[in-house]
Amino acid sequence: YRFMTISTFVSAFLLCLPGLALAQGAAPPSPSATSRAIDAELWAVVSATVVHADIKGMAATYHPDAVVVSGNGSRPIRSQLAKWGADMVTATKRRESATVEFRFSDRRDDATTAFEIGIFKYTVTDSTGKSVSRYVPLEALLVHWQGKWRLLMERQLSAVTVAEWDRLPH
Repeated sequence: YRFMTISTFVSAFLLCLPGLALAQGAAPPSPSATSRAIDAELWAVVSATVVHADIKGMAATYHPDAVVVSGNGSRPIRSQLAKWGADMVTATKRRESATVEFRFSDRRDDATTAFEIGIFKYTVTDSTGKSVSRYVPLEALLVHWQGKWRLLMERQLSAVTVAEWDRLPH
């Protein structure tokens, strides 16, 4: 066994304090100005396009060369948008509605690029008013392109529990 010196232990403990405070319910750090701009220019727009089943508006949130990565592989955004658009048409015919919310565990950004890790909550409400939510981990690479924040790469992982969603700052 290796023994830790007192100074090493104290240093390690002090490094863990911010994480302990967050885990115990302390307020997360405020998002940066860039993160707030991304929320307004990108994530709020994506949310609105889902509510309004607006595939053209959603397409405008992606860079033309964007890629979507999932458990099924990767594909250009053009082909993924065609599938999502067809799903929106089907949902509208069934009188279903949808919403999406985003929460992030890690946001790294500067004036022109960003990488974000989080979870989105996708909720579908059927014609009887019954709602079902899925919680999907998300990694996103963003670029500030032609004066606006755009998704360049979106990676969706396997669904997680509501408890994992609840642990993220909101």
